[in-house]
Amino acid sequence: MKPVNEVISEFLSYQDVNALSRNEYKCVVNYFTRWVVMNGLDFWQLKRSDILRYKSDMLKKRMSVYTIGLYLTVVRKLFEFLSLEGYYDDNIALGVKSPKKDTEYRKGYLSTDQVKELLGKINRESIVGKRDYAIISLMVRTGVRRVEVCRMKVGDITSGERTLINLQRKGKVDKSCRIGVTDKVLDAIHDYLVCRGDMAEDSPLFITHKKGYATQGVSDFMISKMIKRYLCAIGLDDKHYTCHSLRHTAAILSLKAGASIYDVQQMLGHTSIETTRVYLRAIDAEKRVDNAAIRRLDELF
Repeated sequence: MKPVNEVISEFLSYQDVNALSRNEYKCVVNYFTRWVVMNGLDFWQLKRSDILRYKSDMLKKRMSVYTIGLYLTVVRKLFEFLSLEGYYDDNIALGVKSPKKDTEYRKGYLSTDQVKELLGKINRESIVGKRDYAIISLMVRTGVRRVEVCRMKVGDITSGERTLINLQRKGKVDKSCRIGVTDKVLDAIHDYLVCRGDMAEDSPLFITHKKGYATQGVSDFMISKMIKRYLCAIGLDDKHYTCHSLRHTAAILSLKAGASIYDVQQMLGHTSIETTRVYLRAIDAEKRVDNAAIRRLDELF
């Protein structure tokens, strides 16, 4: 029998996914093989009951259902490959279900007043403040992800009848998406770039301004940390409020303002409109709490 590491390399190369997903698969398989070793099991003698036990252990650790779902998906793919290639007689992971995801929307998002407070909290007298304001304004007005912000170059902003930004969406290998931006977004970015003075098209749109790394583009970690700091400053010091909350905020507030679900899908770059519908559940949850039907009943008797 081949060494386990060699077979796993075969499995990873067999997957028709991009480099980022393949690296994610590698991390997940490594987590599984460590679990196998730590539980004194032989990788080549595993049974279906072991996969069920693996699932149970992740549930006991209170890992999120999304994480468990991903980990089980990769394990199912792994054993499908092992059975197809003859390493296992049967696919022992076949039919092992991922835990059901809660359909209730639980992510943090901001109200209109909180967005205004957040933007107003940023000191725009410094170049770093101008950068932070431009980033947050861009994210909350367009719903772009932090990784998409990190990938932006100065030259990705193009002007014509409308100002557009070329995006490399999450999971994509090129900048094949363009979104229109409003004057409020453009003015904030322009104010920052004029202060910065670097208009080279291949330069990162947003840079660190840190000593020794001044011209280096911002990282996703930097953006997360920066936004969390401002969220805490307006009293949203809660694990449900993160950098990604700005994307949720853009989606939910636009729906409340009358945008169609299709418009929001296009703004967020979702392949399936079903992914976008999750934001409707957040609005439904609000309506259950502040329910007009209950108030009207109370007026009757």
